[in-house]
Amino acid sequence: MEQSSQLGNVFITMLLVVVSLSLTGTIQSAVDTAVGSGLGMGNLTGASATLCKLVPLFWVVMVLGIGVSAVYLFLKG
Repeated sequence: MEQSSQLGNVFITMLLVVVSLSLTGTIQSAVDTAVGSGLGMGNLTGASATLCKLVPLFWVVMVLGIGVSAVYLFLKG
């Protein structure tokens, strides 16, 4: 019974990972709008623009890290 409960947790985690990764495009769009993306609407330049452009990368690394750690915990115990 314990094993099926853990397996259910892994499936739910993977579903959340897929949904979270599908939001990456929305996050990238919001970052492009904040930076300006050539439309003249953004007010970020220099280092702040560079750091803001890294937000989608950190988002993907965080989501994949959560997914990998969930699978690791499932296989560990």
